[in-house]
Amino acid sequence: MVIPTSMPFIDEEMEKEVLRALREEFFVGGKSVEKFEEEFAEYIGVDYAVAVSSGTDALVIALRCLKIKGRVITTPMTFVATAESIVLAGARPKFVDIDAHTWNIDYKKIDVDRDTEAIMPVHLYGLPCEMKEIIDIAREKKLYVIEDCAQAHGAEYNGKKVGAIGDIGCFSFYSTKNMTVAGNGGMITTNDRRVAEMAKLLREHGGSNYSEYIGYNARMNTINAAFGRVQLKRLDEMNKKRRKLAKLYYEELRDVEKIKLPIIDEKHVYHLFVIEAEERDGLREHLRSKKIFCGIHYPVPVHKLKPYKRYTRKNFPNAEHHANTCLSLPMYPMLKESELKMVCREIKKFYGD
Repeated sequence: MVIPTSMPFIDEEMEKEVLRALREEFFVGGKSVEKFEEEFAEYIGVDYAVAVSSGTDALVIALRCLKIKGRVITTPMTFVATAESIVLAGARPKFVDIDAHTWNIDYKKIDVDRDTEAIMPVHLYGLPCEMKEIIDIAREKKLYVIEDCAQAHGAEYNGKKVGAIGDIGCFSFYSTKNMTVAGNGGMITTNDRRVAEMAKLLREHGGSNYSEYIGYNARMNTINAAFGRVQLKRLDEMNKKRRKLAKLYYEELRDVEKIKLPIIDEKHVYHLFVIEAEERDGLREHLRSKKIFCGIHYPVPVHKLKPYKRYTRKNFPNAEHHANTCLSLPMYPMLKESELKMVCREIKKFYGD
């Protein structure tokens, strides 16, 4: 038996919807894209959603829509696309260390200088950031807030879904996410009509035949949208299963002294179930030997990657500690309780518990 780190959920309705779209719609710009946008906007609780070809494109286009050219405060503990999008949009990342408990950006360490134009919080692993405090800072300093929601589809903070809290939300539908579009895809969410209109221009070469701006080939195709519409209907159910599995992990592992467990929160959607583990690499190899596959998200904080060293000379001890100890245990809705308990038994065996 092999237990992977993650696995996408596919059912018969998704397959049927893809075949229907293949037979009835244009491959690019079909009705499924428009319907997906409408349904996603309603789900998140915003006025507008604009479908694009990836989460990275969503971030770049969001920054372009707001004409951000200065510094953007963000976390070094994230997938590289967060910082990459800032640079690609012509701005500069300004890294802030993470909170040692939540592993999200530590709002208490946010330092705004005169070149700062925006904050880009990342809802890491599916746990919402402390958005009230971040929004308060942004409003006081007249900054934009762009939420990186790539790992947090359906997560909530104070009664609002992520993606509806800041000025713009950006989602990824990559194959390992809580909801996918059977490949790459992304979504921009906003209540600002001008942002939505600009995003639609930028995703299509700046305005199709009569380009008003330098844009991108960043449209979502019809097949992806058709698949995504069905995934969206399943999202709450799938997130509920992830929460149930997370609680079971916690019950099984809470007495293992050499690991630190993530926060258990009803609004967390557990895109990943990440622990901090002593002898992390040895534990990972032990689990691999039992055909249990775990990931490391992420082995190197972004500020230590070659292209991004130029943007800071600071060290971020919490992010660096997390990168050296984090381990992503198997987490997906189809994971059986018996498989999860097998993972936990092997972790206990490794530590002699």
